[in-house]
Amino acid sequence: MGEIYVSKVAELRSAKNLTQRQLADMVGVDPSTIRNWERDRGGVETFVKLAKLCKALECDISELFGIEDPAAEES
Repeated sequence: MGEIYVSKVAELRSAKNLTQRQLADMVGVDPSTIRNWERDRGGVETFVKLAKLCKALECDISELFGIEDPAAEES
């Protein structure tokens, strides 16, 4: 699997009042990885990390990618 770039990590993390370190601990990655995701310098490498990221941020995958209406994207 290639890297998946997520666009809303910083915004969603801030909304949950989480530090990069707290989110990193929840996802099981280094804080520098969270920084890179937030700056579009790298993507999520596995679906497991993507699932953990969604769980930690209490969001669904469409929100993480910044898709307003997933049904509209399919049309």
